[in-house]
Amino acid sequence: MIRFASRLALIAVFVVPCVAHAQAPWRQVYKDSDVTVIFDTATVILQSPGTWTTVTSWDYMRPRITENKKQYTRLVERAHVRCSPVRVKRVRSTVYAANNVLVRDEGEVDPRDQAHMVWDRPKVGTAGKNAFETICGILTRRGRSSAVAPAAAPPQTSPKATAKKAPAKKKTTGT
Repeated sequence: MIRFASRLALIAVFVVPCVAHAQAPWRQVYKDSDVTVIFDTATVILQSPGTWTTVTSWDYMRPRITENKKQYTRLVERAHVRCSPVRVKRVRSTVYAANNVLVRDEGEVDPRDQAHMVWDRPKVGTAGKNAFETICGILTRRGRSSAVAPAAAPPQTSPKATAKKAPAKKKTTGT
């Protein structure tokens, strides 16, 4: 019984504080009377120095309406984000109605088309500007080391980089 109690005490002393300091993957980055924005810190991908791929969820208090007249209350968005200054390329959006019923999934923009997309500047004073500034604060604090870097191709060796042979010597023939 004493062994059990001592093990329980050790677990309480060492494990519980570690769990308490663990960070939830979804963090609230903005909230006002109309929208709550949460950011998925677990899926952040470093695309290139200073550019990250992020996933955010925008929960609206009042239903919004799509182009085809359907209501939704949640927008889940994947975007490429640059932080100095804040710029955004929205590459995927999915909207849901109440009770997480799928309304519309736009699908991912083709990577070839993403290269030609313009980096949007969030409008000053909007929820988007405030949310993405907070996201950039989180991204720059956590640094590049904790973000997942894209897979790099193995280095290519060029023919010139291989070891060079000694120059050939001319043979002289005595005739």
